[in-house]
Amino acid sequence: MKKIKKIKTAQRKLVNTTHDFIFKNIHGNRLIYNQCWEDPRIDRQLLEINPDSKLVMITSAGCNALDYLLDTPDTIHCVDVNPRQNALLHLKLAFIREGNFDNLFNMFGMGAYGTYQELYQQVREQLPDYAQDFWDEKIYYFDQSKPKKSFYYHGTSGDIAWLLSQCLLQTKKKLRRLFSI
Repeated sequence: MKKIKKIKTAQRKLVNTTHDFIFKNIHGNRLIYNQCWEDPRIDRQLLEINPDSKLVMITSAGCNALDYLLDTPDTIHCVDVNPRQNALLHLKLAFIREGNFDNLFNMFGMGAYGTYQELYQQVREQLPDYAQDFWDEKIYYFDQSKPKKSFYYHGTSGDIAWLLSQCLLQTKKKLRRLFSI
């Protein structure tokens, strides 16, 4: 019985170590999610969020937490295994606090903007140190002159979206040539 317990403990340790290794090497110093795909309106109805509500949720891209604010809960605590997700939420909050809807929309509606660096500098001081460190290095995600022309083509899910769009673009070109013969 002790031998079986030792084997199971060793297996669990191997699985955890492998998971940590894969997570670190795939996600490294990157965002995983740059947007949320769920429909938070349904969550808000089911949760019956009100001014007495205290919520704890996974940060993800922060979109759902921001949507829940529409119901004015008492508190929302966002946690995520990847601290870069919280850095993203802090950047969104900084642009919201700035109060310039055009800047917010240019960064997160369009996903890129010609003066992204200047816009970032306007809100940078509002960010916690770890978020400043991350965005100081990754603010180029909003650079429309790069091959990945949008914030939404960065991070793990963004990389997948970019690869799929490139494949679809190539397929579209091949289909046009095929049907133009």
